[in-house]
Amino acid sequence: MPENLILIGNIPGIPYDSLQEYHKILKTLTSSCSHMFHSHILSPYSVTIDHDFLGIPLNLKTCIASLFYFEETIIDWNISFKISSIIRHGKISSRLNKKTSVHLTGEGILQARKELYSKRSTDPRILFHIKPESLSEQLNRLFMVLDSISSRWNQKDFSLISDMLKNESNEEVAIKHRKNRSQIWKRRKTLLISEYKSLKKVILGII
Repeated sequence: MPENLILIGNIPGIPYDSLQEYHKILKTLTSSCSHMFHSHILSPYSVTIDHDFLGIPLNLKTCIASLFYFEETIIDWNISFKISSIIRHGKISSRLNKKTSVHLTGEGILQARKELYSKRSTDPRILFHIKPESLSEQLNRLFMVLDSISSRWNQKDFSLISDMLKNESNEEVAIKHRKNRSQIWKRRKTLLISEYKSLKKVILGII
């Protein structure tokens, strides 16, 4: 049986009284990502249990593009949570379909879910267990650096950060946020926007 690439994730540390709200947001987010990459997904990103989701991307390129979509859409939509993810190769015993991943089973999914649930708060938020192992190690290091940058970002700045990620023009961003060009230039520097975008290019360039 061939192995598929599996992307599984959840929202760690949700307060009990926010479960319903976060579940709804996660469903909207995963549905949006599945729609964006629908032609490159074997089985869509689907919320399975409360705040968990699962999907089967066609290849590693789509998987990493999906991870960036989740990360940057959370900023764009001003969402307060972050997603913890496991990406691994594994066997899936049930038939893949384009409608949902909710009922998928198999050794690979069980292992991915076990790894997701056993993650400690000190573990990297995004973890790869793919082949070859050397590529996993490289991606894990790069995403740890990427997370060290984005974890500095405060939610109150998400609107500004989203615009700076999309628009290189300090003048245009300044006008939108009622600031001057110099202020935007300084914020780009302190928020490490250029470093984030450069690292993203490096990650996308190795696959």
